Amino acid sequence: MAPSCYGGIVGRMGAGTTDELFIEAPSRAVYEALVDPGSGWWPGARATVREGRLTASAPGFHRFASRVRFEARVEGLRPGEGLTWRLERGELRGRAEWWLEGFKNGTIVHYYLDVDPGDRGRLRRWPSRLRRHRWAVRRGMNALKDRLEASAARR
Repeated sequence: MAPSCYGGIVGRMGAGTTDELFIEAPSRAVYEALVDPGSGWWPGARATVREGRLTASAPGFHRFASRVRFEARVEGLRPGEGLTWRLERGELRGRAEWWLEGFKNGTIVHYYLDVDPGDRGRLRRWPSRLRRHRWAVRRGMNALKDRLEASAARR
């Protein structure tokens, strides 16, 4: 594939997207929850980590939708600041990053994706694959926000 004059690659069906969410909790608490797949912050999700590889399965858009499944290799852990993983199997393939930014009395959580179509979900249109992954992650982030803010309110 040839580079285009716009800096991308001609013929590449990729996407770069970002989602952001404010959580009224310290960056360290958000980070600790993110890196612990057993902490239960992502409702209905099943995740395991073995030898730096994450295997995850999260609920789809509605109760009859197929689950969003992916495998990723954890590339970089930055305590209190975020983590980076490489999506290797699933509907998307590429890089994903959680970046935590302290702001006032909480943390802005940025989730960045730079991905191409993966090896699964080939019957789905590209925007649908991307939307399913982002929706699943946002659902998890909103649950994490509710959990951390409720625990802070009890103190």
